[in-house]
Amino acid sequence: MKINLLFILLFSSSLLNAQIQKGAIFIGGDFSVNGNKATTTNPNNYPAKNTALWISPSIGWVVKENIVVGGNLLLSYFQNEQQPTVTFNKGNRIGGGIWMRKYLPLGKSFYLFGNAGLSVQSIYNKYTIVQQPYYSREKGYTVNAALTPGLSYQIKKSLFLELALNNLISLGFERKNMEEQNQNGTVYKGTNESYNLATSLGGGIPLQIGMRWIIGKY
Repeated sequence: MKINLLFILLFSSSLLNAQIQKGAIFIGGDFSVNGNKATTTNPNNYPAKNTALWISPSIGWVVKENIVVGGNLLLSYFQNEQQPTVTFNKGNRIGGGIWMRKYLPLGKSFYLFGNAGLSVQSIYNKYTIVQQPYYSREKGYTVNAALTPGLSYQIKKSLFLELALNNLISLGFERKNMEEQNQNGTVYKGTNESYNLATSLGGGIPLQIGMRWIIGKY
């Protein structure tokens, strides 16, 4: 079974002359859940069960006409189970971010927009083999910055359809403290630092579709 859910709800207190007015409030969020369970009589394949959850509620304020500034929480969790040795791989990420979005009216209900965001998350991962003393564990944090441009179309007064080029440019840094115990009971410790600079230009460009609701004040 696999379920993918994504919703983004943005609300504001005013809309006038195709401009998003100062003082409006945007509230929204992203949500996704994935899961699968596999069983088989093939002795070369083993039963497995995987689950993953990701939630990111957000809120923003229009600080200037067509400019929105806000923040969001970032919460994710996953767990993978594999037989016959009964291994568990689970982890979570908890953090938050700040973002700014600029809308540029093009006329005839179209807008261009650019979204810049900065986020920080804690990292926790643990891999365990139940029948053995072996485990490995990671703790740390990650910092990411991204620029996402897109196009928005006003279907109705309060309903917008948006197409975004996900993470046109992204920059990230990650640091993890690692601990591992082998089957003999010996514990090893270490650290791992990594960084990335990436662009989504080129083949296989990831596009993201979302809806925006802007509710006027009555």
